[in-house]
Amino acid sequence: MADFNRKNTYSFWHSPVVLFVLFCILVLFAYNVFGLIKKERETAKKKELILANIETLRKRESDITKDIEKIKTDEGVEEIIRDKFQVTKEGEKMVVIVDDEKKENIVSEENPDNHSFWAWFKKTFGIKN
Repeated sequence: MADFNRKNTYSFWHSPVVLFVLFCILVLFAYNVFGLIKKERETAKKKELILANIETLRKRESDITKDIEKIKTDEGVEEIIRDKFQVTKEGEKMVVIVDDEKKENIVSEENPDNHSFWAWFKKTFGIKN
């Protein structure tokens, strides 16, 4: 009978108030864990973006280093000057190709009366100056 009475004694940890408080603490921990998981995913995405940016910068650095090495030679300097300023050496000739679109713009700028009402009237009725 003594064992029966001991098992039925009231335990502090089994009271509804303590169980409710423990449940609230469990929910709080679970909420914080999900927040940490979300932050970890955001951090992983940012890390990948930064690593991609670093790779791009390394490639750009190697390209710039190649350009610098190219500039250190006489041929590289000559090529850059020719590209940038469109110059030639003595005895060389330069050919300039003009697009048709630019040519039409030049012609229309020379004769601005082509777009006036009077020019249209003359053209329509065949009147010559």
